[in-house]
Amino acid sequence: MEFLITGALNGNGERLKGLLEVSGADISISLGPLNLKEPLILKRTWFYIHGKEKDYEVLSKSDGVDIMSRIFKYKGIFFSGISGVYHPQTWKFTRKEWAKRYGGRFPKKDTGYIFAEDIAAFFATFQKLKLERVNIFVSNLKPGNRIFEEIVKTIKPEYCLFPSHTFEKFKENGTKFVGLEEASSFNGKYIIHFQEKEE
Repeated sequence: MEFLITGALNGNGERLKGLLEVSGADISISLGPLNLKEPLILKRTWFYIHGKEKDYEVLSKSDGVDIMSRIFKYKGIFFSGISGVYHPQTWKFTRKEWAKRYGGRFPKKDTGYIFAEDIAAFFATFQKLKLERVNIFVSNLKPGNRIFEEIVKTIKPEYCLFPSHTFEKFKENGTKFVGLEEASSFNGKYIIHFQEKEE
């Protein structure tokens, strides 16, 4: 069983199609920004982590699944992530509280940020499932970010993938960290092999 994770797609849907064709991966996940000009229809299961996208309408018409702040299970493997990008203020507020600061209207420009309820929902799901750890965690957050560090410390992922300007790979406290370049790069993809687990 294989998981294909790509770095920021940045409009390169053909690259993802090609990688899927060559790898034959069971599940694929793309980091943001996706910046798709037209809906990406793969007619198979694929997931994405959105960034500060300009056109959510295009994403809504694609057949990918936004990981948001959820945990998924596929053949005994738990994979998860948090969509959006870090903002030094928004993560301290819910969207409702943030809208209050702007006279009750939520600013469209802030749609792609991570908010307090995203983090809370993620931790609540992890606790509800009574997991010791998740197998894969993906996000646009990076090592050194306080939210990233808190999440990793709590869910203890086996693999943690994030966007990076250069490919990097290291292991820390039982977690393999992989920084991926943009999907168009040779170092913009990573394949994880798992033994199929008994249900």
